[in-house]
Amino acid sequence: MSQSLSITPFTSVDLPILADYLHTSKLLLAINRFLILDWPNEPAQRKRCTTAVQGSLDDPNSECLKAVDIAAGDIIGFAVLTRKHPLKDEDAPKQECSDFMNPRVFESVMQGAEDLGKSVQDLDRYDEKHLHVDCSSSHRRSGVASKLLDVFKDRCRAEGLPLCTQSEPAAFQFFLNQGFKDDGHCDFDLAQWADPNSGFGVFRLSGVKWVPEEI
Repeated sequence: MSQSLSITPFTSVDLPILADYLHTSKLLLAINRFLILDWPNEPAQRKRCTTAVQGSLDDPNSECLKAVDIAAGDIIGFAVLTRKHPLKDEDAPKQECSDFMNPRVFESVMQGAEDLGKSVQDLDRYDEKHLHVDCSSSHRRSGVASKLLDVFKDRCRAEGLPLCTQSEPAAFQFFLNQGFKDDGHCDFDLAQWADPNSGFGVFRLSGVKWVPEEI
């Protein structure tokens, strides 16, 4: 389906719907069933998602964009691009475990993300921090995410910098289709936290990187 989109900066007025898109995407992640205590713990998760989007909006190093269906006037996706400079180990920010999270799972996830990040922490680069689209049937696979990502690619191409992110399993093939390269992964065996014979297996977090042709 072809859509006419307007891609512009989002503001605090847009926070409720953007946080809802983020929250919906997090509900789909198998690992979050073990990370979040009293699953699905809607109040805590919604507050967490709102705080995350607000944090991007408040970050002077981030570009925050929304995609709007021009015909309907609806926001149907958003994305955040964050400028990153080479990072010394002692400068790396440390996140604290919230009281609604399982500390063991949190520590494992943070360590995995940190290990993946080591391959790019010395790079002058941009990070794609959020890329979420309305999951309703009318907007899935309509090219919204690709168009948001194209804006970020243009920025990276103009500045001659790579674009990096850490991908959840469902988005990994999308990034490969967009020209990103696999830059390593970290596997989490969900069976270690699950009840016996409950069907949970490996959850993979992947590092991906897109490099402009000119570099």
